[in-house]
Amino acid sequence: MIVFYSEDLHLNTATLEADEYHHCCKVLRHKVGDRLHVTDGKGTTAQAELAAISKHSATVKLISKTFKKNPGTQIHLYVAPPKTRARWEWIVEKSVELGINSLTALVTQHSERSKINVARTEKIMRSAAMQSLRSYHPSYRGMVNLSKVLKNLPDDVDKYLAHYKEGQAQLAHQSPLHSESMILIGPEGDFSEKEIEQCNDLGFRNVNISEHRLRTETAAIIVVALLKAIGY
Repeated sequence: MIVFYSEDLHLNTATLEADEYHHCCKVLRHKVGDRLHVTDGKGTTAQAELAAISKHSATVKLISKTFKKNPGTQIHLYVAPPKTRARWEWIVEKSVELGINSLTALVTQHSERSKINVARTEKIMRSAAMQSLRSYHPSYRGMVNLSKVLKNLPDDVDKYLAHYKEGQAQLAHQSPLHSESMILIGPEGDFSEKEIEQCNDLGFRNVNISEHRLRTETAAIIVVALLKAIGY
């Protein structure tokens, strides 16, 4: 099943624009009268009929709507972007498919990148959410310095620091205390000792996610899979 995105499904009609319009009308060559599935990424999915096609957009008439309740569990991934764009975009795509609820590009003392293309990141996230038929689409919170993250910690969230150290507790053996989790993944050069100490002082649990030291993008995907497996 192919699902298209439209920002507002509250009315009787909705609009497909930009990439959604191009995919629907130019790539798949849908015609007026064709039946489609549309979502707003906020829990609502609609069956619709393609009502009109213009030069840069298409209008769909909503036939029926269903609302899926948010399951409540949340995974907030904070990861220092790898050096290459391709590796970052792989993290973005796969973590969304696996089920993160938000993604933050983390700036740390040993970070390899200081800029991220926001529009492209959000486009990849949207595409991955649509591909995996997610009713709720995750958010990208931009590039944020670790010090700012630590100053604005949410309440009632399980906090993990993915920092490899021999003999340390495994993430796979943790038990959720809350419905939400946030996990920090550092750059290839890892977090500094000062950063680790700051995180620990604020209640972050140091966890291993493998018996081996992993690349950032590998760690990010394993982290999300483990968090889903233990109940988030």
